[in-house]
Amino acid sequence: MSKDPKKDEVLGLNLDNWLKDNDATIHGVSQSNDIPIIEELTQPHNKIKEILTKRMNSLKSLSNTWKKGNIGETIKELSLIKDKGVSSDFFNAAFMTNGINKDYLKLDECVQLLPLVTKLVSSKYESNFRCGIKMVCMLFDMHSDNIRQCRRSQKIDPRTMDNYTKLINFFEEVQTLETIKTRNLNNDKNLKALLEEMKQFVIDCKK
Repeated sequence: MSKDPKKDEVLGLNLDNWLKDNDATIHGVSQSNDIPIIEELTQPHNKIKEILTKRMNSLKSLSNTWKKGNIGETIKELSLIKDKGVSSDFFNAAFMTNGINKDYLKLDECVQLLPLVTKLVSSKYESNFRCGIKMVCMLFDMHSDNIRQCRRSQKIDPRTMDNYTKLINFFEEVQTLETIKTRNLNNDKNLKALLEEMKQFVIDCKK
């Protein structure tokens, strides 16, 4: 890693300030020295604080792995955490607010992301769902043209072809998820356009 402080930011992403802001929010939850009845009423806040603290610790751990420049290990650790909220927070910080980071993702690492993205798109919570759809869009933008070109040329190594096949299947399966099937796409025109493009892409790939 470079000694340049700016370059030591996680692939151009400074998670420290982001983590600090969230940490301050967590420590501000349920700070009550009032009478017992008020403490009883704030018990739900204590539970929220516990959840947020656990999530914060997970994000700090991910940040440490990410800072080492090992994206594959970061994704593996994220998979082990099994918290859609952590995945959503991390993806938003790592890729949505700083799009350049997607350029560091290798094909193998994109395939590693697929189960996590599927869980987000399947989530009943709108914030997780939206993050998942943004990740689907990012992966589609990154790879759809390359897949088309490689399939036409037929000059592609088996490992890459296997990964491309997994991506094709992923773009097809996303459309069958219950959270997608029950959504009113007339009120969600951007998602509708993405799904239509992916549907035609899958049809073209399977010809």
